[in-house]
Amino acid sequence: MKHPIIDLALATLVVAAGSMSLNTHAAGFQLSQVSYPGTKALDVGVWYPSDTPAPASPNTRFGMAMAIDAPLSETNGALIVISHGYSGWYAGHAKLATALADAGFIVAAPSHSGNTWSDMSSSTDKWAIDRPGQISRVLDYVLENKHFKNHINPEQIGIYGFSAGGFTALSLIGGTPDFERAEHVCSSTPEFVCDDGMVNTMLEAGIANLPAESWGYDPRIKAAAIAAPGFGFAYTRDSLSSVTAAVQLWTAEFDESVPSASNAAWLAQQLPNQPDYRVVENANHFSFMIMPCRDAFKQEDPEEYEIICGDAVGFDRQAFHLDMQAEIKTFFTKQFNL
Repeated sequence: MKHPIIDLALATLVVAAGSMSLNTHAAGFQLSQVSYPGTKALDVGVWYPSDTPAPASPNTRFGMAMAIDAPLSETNGALIVISHGYSGWYAGHAKLATALADAGFIVAAPSHSGNTWSDMSSSTDKWAIDRPGQISRVLDYVLENKHFKNHINPEQIGIYGFSAGGFTALSLIGGTPDFERAEHVCSSTPEFVCDDGMVNTMLEAGIANLPAESWGYDPRIKAAAIAAPGFGFAYTRDSLSSVTAAVQLWTAEFDESVPSASNAAWLAQQLPNQPDYRVVENANHFSFMIMPCRDAFKQEDPEEYEIICGDAVGFDRQAFHLDMQAEIKTFFTKQFNL
């Protein structure tokens, strides 16, 4: 059985049913490939405001109706990048990207080559370093793109990161993992990334000896919304002392993949500036994703289905995502004075 930290991108490659927007227009969408040294080219989805009428039916691999390559309408000047979780893909958070685009943001999300559902060729020590660099490369691409560059204020750039993407976001805003602490936690109170050998792999590769700049700090990113961050226990107040970006931090009450106490709650105490800290009651790790929970998946692997698609009694995943989208929009709007 696959472990629940893996952000399954099922073979159907669609978001859940009911993705169609009630708006009369559709968000614009472009899909490009962006080169990155040492990996396959990155698939990069860009969502943006558009006044184009909504298509009658879904027209994307992620099951949503988008205005493909449509003209850009008025933006609010802000750019948000999205970093998906372990083994995810660029459209793993397509509903959030669309909601932000409808609110005036330009949103860019890569598939992290070497650490996606279709390409898991990178070792932990490689993807841990590549991911932040890939996000910076995506920023370069969007800021240089003739369609978008004149509609973005370079002082209004943020990131949303989920799970391993939260770890990526921490690196981008100046966090440096403390592997002495990580090794101690894994030897005393191990959790999934310890049991799965990820921390040992990084230690054996000598990644702990890399200079701080190797972790990919990108000063262009001024605000970060982070959900269920992986490896949160590997940070200390000292290793986060360079972080100046505003942080909104989300955690699920029943997250067994990256437990709150050792990850998000720990980070909330270590970050130099008090984050906007949100504990989602009755939620689990995969509550932060809207998955294609089809009967075929349930029949093929009922145990994995329950991990990924099962919710606690009284938890409404669809309603939660609408609330979360609104709160993330409010966070970035406030930070950028939009």
